[in-house]
Amino acid sequence: MISKNDDVSVIDFEVRHIINAGYTGRDQKAVQAHVDELKAKGVPAPEKTPVYFVKFAERITQASGFEVLDETDHSGEAEFVMLFDKNDIYIGVGSDHTDRKLETVDIPKAKQIYPNTVSSDLWKLSDIFDHWDQIMIRSWIDVKGEKTLFQEAPLSAMLDAKDLAKRVKKLIKNESETQGLAVYSGTVAALFEADYSAYFKTELHDPVLNRAISHEYTMTPVSSWYKND
Repeated sequence: MISKNDDVSVIDFEVRHIINAGYTGRDQKAVQAHVDELKAKGVPAPEKTPVYFVKFAERITQASGFEVLDETDHSGEAEFVMLFDKNDIYIGVGSDHTDRKLETVDIPKAKQIYPNTVSSDLWKLSDIFDHWDQIMIRSWIDVKGEKTLFQEAPLSAMLDAKDLAKRVKKLIKNESETQGLAVYSGTVAALFEADYSAYFKTELHDPVLNRAISHEYTMTPVSSWYKND
């Protein structure tokens, strides 16, 4: 964990539960309008927003890469990550990497195929919440060999961490038992429509404290070692 004074300490955090949030735009009326548009086009869309999906606790990694199927219909998305530890909430950045084909059939199952990622560096929420809306979230992908900015938005575009935490606690049978809970925030719109990228990087940039945390990963298809004749 990196404090606002740049002091570094190690946190022993065991992930016990994961919840992935979605459709978390701060303007929920605008989000619902978008949902209604999707429904009108016959695209699967939720009845209400935000939405939440449970993910198995072991489906999270800080690794710089992982294996994927020999398909190109999966992708990542930049999200801030809340880690509930005793009386503190720590903020990291990561990706909810999802199988997009399976997502059209069964979203909860689509969330289990690939791991969520999270940065090794974390910030304490109490150190940054007074300027939360000024923090930027970004992602990059590989476009023809160039690392290209793919997502960029201020956190003001999304439900803030304290609001999301209150909403998530209502989903837990015992609201006080949040130790080990990891919550993924949902994401922001892409800057352009992209082809498949085996590389993905996420970042939170704090312009007030002039610092950033990030995580990047590269995916390796199983065909790199498995000969399927």
